[in-house]
Amino acid sequence: MKYLFLLPVFLCILACEQKPKTLFTTLPASQTGVHFQNSITENDSFNLVDYYYVYNGGGVAVGDLNNDNLPDLYFTGNQVGDRMYWNTTKPGSDSPTFEDVTDKAGIQKGGWSTGVTMADVNADGLLDIYVCKSGNYAGSRRKNQLYINKGNFQFEESAERYGLDDTSYTNQATFFDYDKDGDLDVFLLTSTNLVRNPNQVTPVIADGSGLANDKLFRNDSKASGPRFTDVTKAAGILHDGFGLGLTVSDFNQDGWEDIYVANDFLANDFLYVNNRNGTFSEVSKSYFKHHSQFSMGCDAADINNDGLPDLVVADMLPADNEQRKKMAGAANYQQFESITRQGYHPQFMRNMLQVNGGKAADGRIVFSEIGQFAGVSSTDWSWSPLLADLDNDGWRDLVITNGYLRDITDLDFVSFNDSFAQGNRTPEEINAYLRQGAPKMPSIKKANRFFRNRRDLTFDDVTATWFGSETSLSNGSAYADLDRDGDLDLIVNNINQDAYILQNATANSHYLQLKLQGPKQNRFGLGADVTLYNNGLTQTHHQAVTRGYQSSVDYIIHFGLGAAKTVDSLRIVWPDGKLQTLKKPGIDRLVSLDYRQATQTARQPEIRPVTLLTDVTQASGIRLTHQEESYLDYNQEPLLPHKLSQQGPKLAAGDVNGDGLEDLFVGGSFRHYGKLLIQTSAGRFIEKPYTDESQPKDEEDVGALLFDADGDGDKDLYIVSGSNEYYDGSEYYQDRLYLNDGKGKFTAATDRLPAIRHSGSCVLAVDVDKDGDLDLFRGGRLKALQYPLPGESYVLINDGGRFRNATDELAPNLRNVGMVTDAVWADIDRDSWPDLVVVGEMMPITVFKNNRGRLVPLSLEALKGSEGFWNCIRSGDFDHDGDLDFVIGNLGLNSRYRVSPSQPMRIYAGDYDNNGRLDAIATYYLDGIEYPIASRDELGRQLPLIKKQFTNYALYAKAKVTDLLTPERQKISTVLQACWQQSVFLENTGGSFRLQPLPALAQWAPIQSLLVEDINQDGHLDVLAVGNAYDAESVAGQYDAMTGLVLKGDGKGGFQPLLFPQSGFLADGDCKFIVGVNSPAQRLIVVSVNNGPLKVFQPRKN
Repeated sequence: MKYLFLLPVFLCILACEQKPKTLFTTLPASQTGVHFQNSITENDSFNLVDYYYVYNGGGVAVGDLNNDNLPDLYFTGNQVGDRMYWNTTKPGSDSPTFEDVTDKAGIQKGGWSTGVTMADVNADGLLDIYVCKSGNYAGSRRKNQLYINKGNFQFEESAERYGLDDTSYTNQATFFDYDKDGDLDVFLLTSTNLVRNPNQVTPVIADGSGLANDKLFRNDSKASGPRFTDVTKAAGILHDGFGLGLTVSDFNQDGWEDIYVANDFLANDFLYVNNRNGTFSEVSKSYFKHHSQFSMGCDAADINNDGLPDLVVADMLPADNEQRKKMAGAANYQQFESITRQGYHPQFMRNMLQVNGGKAADGRIVFSEIGQFAGVSSTDWSWSPLLADLDNDGWRDLVITNGYLRDITDLDFVSFNDSFAQGNRTPEEINAYLRQGAPKMPSIKKANRFFRNRRDLTFDDVTATWFGSETSLSNGSAYADLDRDGDLDLIVNNINQDAYILQNATANSHYLQLKLQGPKQNRFGLGADVTLYNNGLTQTHHQAVTRGYQSSVDYIIHFGLGAAKTVDSLRIVWPDGKLQTLKKPGIDRLVSLDYRQATQTARQPEIRPVTLLTDVTQASGIRLTHQEESYLDYNQEPLLPHKLSQQGPKLAAGDVNGDGLEDLFVGGSFRHYGKLLIQTSAGRFIEKPYTDESQPKDEEDVGALLFDADGDGDKDLYIVSGSNEYYDGSEYYQDRLYLNDGKGKFTAATDRLPAIRHSGSCVLAVDVDKDGDLDLFRGGRLKALQYPLPGESYVLINDGGRFRNATDELAPNLRNVGMVTDAVWADIDRDSWPDLVVVGEMMPITVFKNNRGRLVPLSLEALKGSEGFWNCIRSGDFDHDGDLDFVIGNLGLNSRYRVSPSQPMRIYAGDYDNNGRLDAIATYYLDGIEYPIASRDELGRQLPLIKKQFTNYALYAKAKVTDLLTPERQKISTVLQACWQQSVFLENTGGSFRLQPLPALAQWAPIQSLLVEDINQDGHLDVLAVGNAYDAESVAGQYDAMTGLVLKGDGKGGFQPLLFPQSGFLADGDCKFIVGVNSPAQRLIVVSVNNGPLKVFQPRKN
């Protein structure tokens, strides 16, 4: 008993151990005075059936409503009233405090409030409040509200008087001066509750007639005050969507604000670019390669401090395997193609991080989506993404809110409902059943996610150390320095629990905060651009407060400075183009910037940098566009990770007509012949056939080579046949050889090649046996329709112009080496005999030493565990040590997979159901456990027995590979694996090799082809890389982030990556091959694109 007094001490110690200190502290309502809870209860009017946005929550707006330099709060409620809170924090207080002034302010009750934003609508220097309304109500109860600030927390609802009492199903608004007449206009983000199946594939509506067409109101200010006019159609806002996210920024850097709209369901996101004449053009397809499928909130800001606005959009991809499997149905490839044919952009279910690559020569802005590379793609049912410097290090971090009240995506729930509906039920019975069933579903409560910017376009998940593990149903969020202590705090609107006031405890860092005092009709400086310069680091901020989801952030601009104790200068470009510069503004303080001190005009003529290459496609005369017939490999093999019928076009360069000028062969596809491009003395190309095209073409050209097959001194043509459209053994996998008459006329030499009946990939010529003629390596891609079994690879020996298969004699280990994609002949040991290095899908980098004409595999320590998704390989002496090194293209890191030697991706292949067909089950590791990749429906489509083994989705969601593949199944399995996904530099160190990843920018997408050239003529070899892969299965989504990359060599084995603004090399799209072609003036670089036109570049002369 005498030790009982120590019990409280022990309990305190235990509590401290259980909840370690985090960067952000959740302040209790009893301490802050913020007693707001967005409580939602399903009823006869508000439920999943009658209003499918019933669980979407509310927003929060932050701003100084009484000009005391403290940010106040406004929360929107759905079934509860909105609340307003006055910031009463005293100087020196440990935490912010608030007083509820809702009733005093005259805030009206009733209606379903959604988004909220603060803006000085009537230009009197006081922030007003605009509240959006929606819900399962008649239009009269969906009128948006405008609260005009009269001072001292007195507000007057004036939406009708200002022309802003819109009755659409409105989710958010943003105020901005789109026409640069000095006053603030407003864009309204809308949805609808009148469409029963918003995912039904229907034609795109782009004429302004859609039920969920967003709206634009122009401010026509008069002496009596602002009056807003609906100019939606006249301004070009014509696309129908289900808008959930909205932000404005100057995406194309022309000084005029553009609008980004994030849309839920089928509609793709919109980017309305300001035409500078009162109208907008929707350009999302030319700026972005793909979007989120179920876009929620969004934010635009510069994440890499290059001065360009980047973009983040939230979606609902779960982070853990179990939740993914519970909501993932079968991939519907036919529907995916149908959607794109209807005019929709490709969409994939995950968060998107779109990095602004800059302006192309045609004026478009080129974005690369790298959310998976950055580590921010899967954060569960996400709502509000905000980009803000949360740790004051000068780089924007990312916070994303999470949660959903009912797990309506649970496929057991969905399938049970489908079964019920199919039981001869009336619509009334089905709806009644759903109304009763939905409230019984569990909640998806997750912790909000925090990501620290690593300053290299990747982020660390720091949720545990910045926030902790507390779960919630969080929706709208905003940031502000609530207590004015120099760091950004967070405010979050939660469903069925108190709103979060998250206090930031960042220490030992500096900051600078700015308050803009704008022109007369835009007092808070919306649309201004601020740039901070400090010791080589540049930070930018575009003044727009509508960000995230249904929310608006504080008007005070916040720059973190890290350890810096000074700021060199500030540059402010006001919305009308006036420029203001402030030298040495100080640190750790709030600085006011007054528009009246701005003088000169900021805009200067655009100066484009001198680049290494120039696009000369038009001047080259090449107009050839590759055509690919649509073929769905997945109809035959549902578990394929990617299509195998979309590999061309491949290119081959050589002088085919003996005029001393290099010409070009471009491979064809099924039903489309390849073409010769004959070069003229003027450096232009003329298209001509290489063979009789009167007969239908059944082969798919996947490799090509111009070489002297018969020793007569001219270039003959070898074409590799491949793809996955015929069964293994088909005559249409026979390669073709065409002999040249010396003048460019080719004749099929059908008797010069041995019988080949396996799908191929590549062909390479070398005198392997040193008998004076050119022999061939022909790579085998796969046994068609039996993925992942390899096709046969061959060594074809040239006997007087005829080729015989000498593989078993000279290289028996080569025949079934793997699913070969590429190879290179290279004398790796400098013994004057050409060795062979082979790469392929889910196979190691494999070296065959040429032992006087025999190819013997080498066992190299550095290449053990080098299995990868290898696509291409090229050689060169990159470090000037006299031997040949290699660069090898791989899948890259912008993928949902993360592989390593200890946690590889595997494919288990076997006939598990004894139906005579191979079943290929792909697996990956997540949190150290190996799981099948395919969903239950996808796997069940190939293996119906799986649905009997796992009778519901919940059981399958917990299934590990060992549960799926019993010991008996594993015994009959062929197992392949991939341990590497980075593209690499393989350094030859004279007898051994060293494998190291290429720079991070080379990991944004699969590299499909490489060219080794000294592009800048500095004596060091450089590398040009092209890639992407639009043939990936539709759940993972196409790989498209690569825009062409120059890796500038330093002569020591190091590379400096240059994107197109610096290099001039813009090769986006589904690029397949790159080749150099000599021309009279200078060497040309040609890039092929699947289902697209060729691109031609010319290096700059020094």
